Order: sequence, then C-alpha cells, then structure tokens
Amino acid sequence: MSGSTQGPRAYVRLTEAAFHDLRTLNRHDPQIVRWAFKKMLLLERDPHAGAPLLGQLIGYRKLTVGDRNWRIVWRVITDVENRLVIEIAEVWAVGARSHEEVYAEMRARLDAASGAPGIVKLNEAVALLAKAAWGIEPATEPPGAALPVWLVQRLTTQAGIPAHSVARLTLEQAVDAWTAFTAQPRG
Repeated sequence: MSGSTQGPRAYVRLTEAAFHDLRTLNRHDPQIVRWAFKKMLLLERDPHAGAPLLGQLIGYRKLTVGDRNWRIVWRVITDVENRLVIEIAEVWAVGARSHEEVYAEMRARLDAASGAPGIVKLNEAVALLAKAAWGIEPATEPPGAALPVWLVQRLTTQAGIPAHSVARLTLEQAVDAWTAFTAQPRG
C-alpha cells in the first residue's frame, strides 16, 4: 500500500556507487541531492513506493526525483528469517533520466557486481552531505542491523550458527566467524 506509514520502518542503505552518485550530484546541484534524500525518507516509511522495473532490472524499483529528470533505483530485501521488521531498501543508483542513462548504468553495475556491494547507511550519507541534507533526519539503525544479508545467510546456512546468535554479532565478529569457518580444513 503506497504512502502507508503503518508497519515497520525500513532502513535505507546506499551502495558505495550510489553514494558516489550523490557526492557527484552534490558538486553540481545540492538541491537535487536534497530532493533525493527526501525521496529516501519516503522509502523508510514505504519501501515499495514507486514503480517496479522490468527486463534485466526485475526486482528493482524506481522513484522520480525533483523535476522528474532524475531517478532513484533500489531493491527491497528482508532478513534471513523473512521478517519485515528489518526490511531494508537499498538505493542502487541516482542519475539523469535522459536516454535511460541511469538504467544503463544500473545494468552495468549489476554486470560488474561480485558479491555484496559496500553500503553507506542513509543517516551516515546525510551526515557526510550535511549542507545538501539540511533538516533531513533519517532513522538510525539499531545495533546489529548492519550485517550484510549475504554474510548472515552464509553464517546460518553454511557455518551452522543459529540465527539468534548471528543477530547478536557485530560486523567484525561476524566477519571473524566467517573467516574462522572458511579457514577450517574440509574433509
């Protein structure tokens, strides 16, 4: 239900590439970045806002920004227990709409992706681009919510660590646990 404020609040995370897009846009026009941040706040309340994409970008969604010449492209993911409590909207790309540039860039990013992308939490992005984001206050993620889904899945399914134990790990502890598991001799 678009525009709904009921239910759990999503935590918006930007890939490093999307954050780089925002930094580049900020140098040219901070107002575009401010508009993009406002749309990202909408995603905190309604991660399924906007419209679904088709073709090679099935599973991703888009929102228009500002004067409709810009797009934010993201996907919605959930935690390994399929709880919507920690629903995360990842913002994948921000860019000009003309000639479908942002979609071409998105397809290129997907083709080049190996593993999970680095992330920047929305509240961190706002702090780093504070001048453009003046007055914008995103949600702060609770401790432990920053573990990448791929790492949680591997620790629970491959390393056999119970999900409730993984949920208590810091990022450093989770990486150490995965490293210890992969270093074990197989036989």
